[in-house]
Amino acid sequence: MFSSTSSPSSSYMAKATRYDVFLSFRGEDTRLGFVSHLYKDLKQKKIETFIDDEKLQRGDEISETLLKAIEESRGSVIVFSRDYASSKWCLDELVKIMHCKNSNPQQHYFVLPVFYCVDPSEVRKQTGSFSDAFAKHDVEKVKTWRSALTEAASLSGWDSQVTRPESTLIDEIVKDIVKKLNRGTSSAYLEGLVGIERRVEQVMSLFQIGVPDFRKIGIWGMAGIGKTTLADAVFNHVSNGFESSYFLRNVRESEERGTLLELRQKFLSTVLEDGDLNISAPTIGTGFLKDRLSRKMILVVCDDVTNSSQLEFLFGGIDRFGPGSRVIITTRDKQVLIQNDIDLIYEVEELDKVESVQLFCQRAFKSNHPKGYQLELSKQVLSFSNGNPLAIKVFGSSLYGKSKSYQESAVKKLKQIPNPDIHKLLRSSFDGLDCEEKDMFLDIAFFFKGEDRQFVTRIMDACYFSAHSGIDNLIDKSLISVSENKIAMHDLLQQMGWDIVWNESPSEPERRSRLWNPDDIYDVLTENTGTKTLKGMVLDMSRIPDLQIKPEALVKMRKLRFLKFYLPYSFQSSQKKSKILLPGGLLSLPDELRYLCWMGYPLKTLPSRFDPRNLVELDMRDSNVEQLWEGKQDIVNLKKITLDFSENLVRIPDLSNATNLEDLNLYNCTNLTELPSSLEHLEKLTRLDLRSCESLRFLPSLNKATSLTKLFLCGCSNIFRFPEVSSNVRELRLEGTAIEQVPSSMESLCQLTVLSMKNCARLKNFPTAVLNNLRSIEVLWLGGIPNITTFPEITGNITDLSLEATAIEEVPWSIGCLSNLRILNLKRCRRLKSVSTSIHKLKSLEAFYLNGCSGLENFPEILETMETLGYLDLSRTGLKELPSSMENLIGLLDLKLNNCENLVYLPDSFYRMKPLVSLHLHGCSVKNLFSAIGGRPEIQKDLPGLSSLHKLDLSGTNIQNFLTNIKGLPKLKILILWKCDRLKSLPDLPPTLKILDAHDCTFLEEVSSIKRLFELCKEKLSFVWLFTNCFRMDEKAVGDPGIPKLQMLFQQMATLLKDYCQASPERYNKLITCVPGSEIPEWFDSKSLGSSITVQLSAEWFYNSSKSFQGFVVAVVVSFQDYSDDVDFGIGCECLLKSCSGGGGDCHNLSCFFSVWHMGMTCGRRLVESDHLFLLYDVELVRQFVETQASNKRVYDEASFTFYADTWDWSQRLFWEVKHCGIQPLFAVDEVQEQPPKRLKYDS
Repeated sequence: MFSSTSSPSSSYMAKATRYDVFLSFRGEDTRLGFVSHLYKDLKQKKIETFIDDEKLQRGDEISETLLKAIEESRGSVIVFSRDYASSKWCLDELVKIMHCKNSNPQQHYFVLPVFYCVDPSEVRKQTGSFSDAFAKHDVEKVKTWRSALTEAASLSGWDSQVTRPESTLIDEIVKDIVKKLNRGTSSAYLEGLVGIERRVEQVMSLFQIGVPDFRKIGIWGMAGIGKTTLADAVFNHVSNGFESSYFLRNVRESEERGTLLELRQKFLSTVLEDGDLNISAPTIGTGFLKDRLSRKMILVVCDDVTNSSQLEFLFGGIDRFGPGSRVIITTRDKQVLIQNDIDLIYEVEELDKVESVQLFCQRAFKSNHPKGYQLELSKQVLSFSNGNPLAIKVFGSSLYGKSKSYQESAVKKLKQIPNPDIHKLLRSSFDGLDCEEKDMFLDIAFFFKGEDRQFVTRIMDACYFSAHSGIDNLIDKSLISVSENKIAMHDLLQQMGWDIVWNESPSEPERRSRLWNPDDIYDVLTENTGTKTLKGMVLDMSRIPDLQIKPEALVKMRKLRFLKFYLPYSFQSSQKKSKILLPGGLLSLPDELRYLCWMGYPLKTLPSRFDPRNLVELDMRDSNVEQLWEGKQDIVNLKKITLDFSENLVRIPDLSNATNLEDLNLYNCTNLTELPSSLEHLEKLTRLDLRSCESLRFLPSLNKATSLTKLFLCGCSNIFRFPEVSSNVRELRLEGTAIEQVPSSMESLCQLTVLSMKNCARLKNFPTAVLNNLRSIEVLWLGGIPNITTFPEITGNITDLSLEATAIEEVPWSIGCLSNLRILNLKRCRRLKSVSTSIHKLKSLEAFYLNGCSGLENFPEILETMETLGYLDLSRTGLKELPSSMENLIGLLDLKLNNCENLVYLPDSFYRMKPLVSLHLHGCSVKNLFSAIGGRPEIQKDLPGLSSLHKLDLSGTNIQNFLTNIKGLPKLKILILWKCDRLKSLPDLPPTLKILDAHDCTFLEEVSSIKRLFELCKEKLSFVWLFTNCFRMDEKAVGDPGIPKLQMLFQQMATLLKDYCQASPERYNKLITCVPGSEIPEWFDSKSLGSSITVQLSAEWFYNSSKSFQGFVVAVVVSFQDYSDDVDFGIGCECLLKSCSGGGGDCHNLSCFFSVWHMGMTCGRRLVESDHLFLLYDVELVRQFVETQASNKRVYDEASFTFYADTWDWSQRLFWEVKHCGIQPLFAVDEVQEQPPKRLKYDS
């Protein structure tokens, strides 16, 4: 389930071996007798054994052949005999063997000593014959030999004087060797694993092999995620280092089948090496037995444990083993680990995208990478397997050897009908839940996946006894997870939940407990067949036609607790009206409802017969409601009301009984005129959102709403009075209100952290001195208040300060006291004359906005280094120069000097601003690049100080040429040159450049470095070179192969991308260039009027020269009818491959999209004045094209292309028309020739 394709550097993967066993022995003692019999038995067991040839030439030094054989073996058997130590060769072998064992413990090189007719202590202590032999050897090697002998003789081995006769001894030795080899080799179950190396290493980091203490490790995760596989890999990897080891598989199943006692018996017999052991009692029995376990260093894996009683039965608890022992528990339930004090827990993650594709391809296609249609098939399988190894393995294996049509059909079926093997495994987790937990699981599967945990808990608390513990249990059992506070559930588990409910009543959906399928809900509502069985219903209204239902449609659904009729976000702006129509009204809603969400609710009020006493949350945004209900209602359980964008809402009912209401959202209820006075008494209300309630004139006192922490009144343009709130308010947003005065009582808001009064233009005075008493204030936005003339007195806790468009004239010295200030916004303070030099004391400042301060002529000296200031905007200021101390801005990444018309000089120190990533000089008065950055090309030839510059904007400057070598900017990726009217040519550009946008450079006619676009295609980049309205760079410049030989440059690009179709799917290359023009270049073989073209294909491209064909260059002429906007623009391509062979024909669709420009890269509205030619190349389309042709085993005869201009703004599409299109094939060649390749015939 994970990969056997490991990297060579993996620390745990075994080194390639040639032999299983190396035999080390003294030939004169044992070769013709004991060793020959041992060697024979090993060969019979098919154990590859190295035994040295007695004809090998002997000498003083051991031969390289033997040393290499030892290294290439998985272990060694050392036969110690009486004269073993008399051989220098044997002793050198021994040293090498022990070195192999000790040099890399991860390799688990085993050593098995056999003491043949010699006492082990004699070998260990070098007495007797071993002492006599050492007396004859050179002293210099004796120490090394003695150490090796002592270590080897201390290992567990076999003694010929204990195990008799010799035949029995040999049998036992062979069994031991087989056992050791099995431990060091992964079982067949582990073959072909994907991604196992990283996971094993992570578990091994918890293991800490060699540490003498006892350790317990938990491996936790959902069913099928690979817990057993991982434990198996770890077990096989380390078991050789323990006295005994045992893998207790399928503990849960053993208990269910009643074979847990048998499993325990096998375990104890194996680890204690006692075949006569027989314990049938509920516990493991005597203290002596426990003592025996505590004396052994054991490795134990307990697989699929579901409760602590299983561990108690098997071991009498898991703390029974000796020092150095390791116990691994795999489980789906984290509580099992916690209850057994296991804090070393490894949570098994899903396979990532690459691993998933590789595993699927191994199983389905017996390859590591998808080809052609296999890629799309892989994506579909991965979309609902979500990295679950078991699911991918089972799905993939079921497709192996089947036809393409069968595989595609089977994948579609898998989406609807779960695979029975996977379903059975996952169902076992569900079956282990109690009744309430099962209901909670199904609720999440149908209604709450992806929802905020707090929201889910709030609703479930009203349905179940303990939602908190229930959710925690589902998490512990790996049935759900929480990511960024959102409830997550694996798609396979969700599918299982859907299947469980579907099986409640396969043919009658109204008899199921939950409904989510739009077709089923449509039928139940139109036919009025709802029943009391239904507990919940969720409907995506974008997936049904208009639905007209009867007034009594919901009456029979008396047990309905969860009702959600919604539109996805992408539909909300374009489709306000609900698709559920109620021409006869609605008789009632189920009284058991806990959650009611009905977007676009069409009626003016809720049904009078509806009793909302159980309702916890009401969400009716975009509704036609004028008033929810008349009078008081029993709404004691109601915690949240959302009526956003209900523009017909005129009043809110009495909420005095809503004693648990926490959140009231009335955003953009533009006709709401009043709020009930009962709001003041809602002691649990924490958030009140009244943004854009522009008809609201009065706000009741909220002094007694002591839990209120957030009040939003932004855009309430008829609110004149400052709200009366309790001192517990933390966030007060009053932007755009008509408030005229701030009372001095505001200083009582001692917990206020956020205050925004932006654009409160009627505010007559602001008591800035009061701010000094607001010690908790962190965010203060006072922009757009013209009566603020002095910088306010504020505390040092402020982090975000905005005085944008106020009348302040200076930033005082006291600014340096704001040590926590991160953002300072002084945009459009046109009276601002000076900024204090104490600004250098703002050690937390990250962003400083001074753009539009037209009266600011001098930037302050930066007296000390500022490390955190990363963004500085000085655009449209009156600056004449910048101080040399700018180099102290050592963290500055983005500097904007746009339209600083008086700025003609930057100091030499500017070169030392190495971190600078983005430099904007739009509209500055410079004639060339160097006059903007120092003017000394002879000194700063290659701009070394700007070594990090990523983006350079010189738009609207008077630059005529680049006197410097701009190639010296080693990281430049984006160069913007809009409206550089005097620019005639560009120099060689840096090889890193990705985007060149030279819009409206009307004199530009030579781009000598355009070939960079094609030479650099092998990088993982897309390239966009735009020359819109560069009328001297028209289609003639790209139509003539000699100017600048674009045909050959595309040819060169194809050669560079020759092997692209074998590359990873993640690689991305799209090449785009655009010039004015209304004709397709002459070097295109196939052209067409309009947006469509059909070309005839040649089989030779794909079979005789499959590695040469690299797809097509696309030429498209787009008509722009005075288009002027800053919206995104791109060109889409749809390709239909057709095969006319075999009678019936066959088709296959391909597509791609070229994003030509977008708002983030433009400098304003792009006015395009005429037709423009786009030359496009998409490597992804190339790969799709070639792989589809090859893998489908079809000979496609023709390809039909359709092109369209597109954007997210539908209204802009009226201005665009594709007038002409063309296709030109590309072929990779070994060398680019001066003449284009032979043209191929097309049928237009």
